[in-house]
Amino acid sequence: MIDHKSKIEYLIGRLSPQLDAEQIGDVNRAYDVAAEAHSNQTRDEGTPYIVHPVRVAVSLVDELNLFSPTLICAALLHDVIEDSNITREDIARMFDEDVANVVWLLTKLEEVRLSDYLACIEAASDTGAPIVKLCDRLDNLRSVAYTPRLEKKRRYIRTTEELYLPLAARTNYYLHDELKRWLEKARADLSRLEAASRR
Repeated sequence: MIDHKSKIEYLIGRLSPQLDAEQIGDVNRAYDVAAEAHSNQTRDEGTPYIVHPVRVAVSLVDELNLFSPTLICAALLHDVIEDSNITREDIARMFDEDVANVVWLLTKLEEVRLSDYLACIEAASDTGAPIVKLCDRLDNLRSVAYTPRLEKKRRYIRTTEELYLPLAARTNYYLHDELKRWLEKARADLSRLEAASRR
């Protein structure tokens, strides 16, 4: 498995022909902020948490051919408000209002229902937030096979089918097809594990 430092170097290498030095500096800074914010977190599969936002940013570039520095920075930072003491105002100060706005749209507050949260993101489609959110869900769906938590698998399958697939159908055909493909893999994996648990 490629570690996150190799992955961010790969991302910068892909971005360098497309972005200027200041924009590359912003991406590097977004990575540093996210790496610090997630420094004590690990994913269910045992990898450092920072691997996830880096993979989301790489998906924007490699799978969608998107080189927007705003969306790349937002992808790297999309979980920092939820997972650290960093605020929307901090992000606006460190980057700009556009990055802060996308990160804030992507921040899921506990008291907000998932359907309402996604509706707010879709209503701001001009910001690019729905694309980042769908790449986030796609990476999580690709990773869910590695979690030992069956209820988490069931929840991801259910919410992807009910909420994310319709959003993807309205947003990006490629992401819709990828979500559908990985949803089938997740279902097959869940069935296998449930069958094994009954033996």
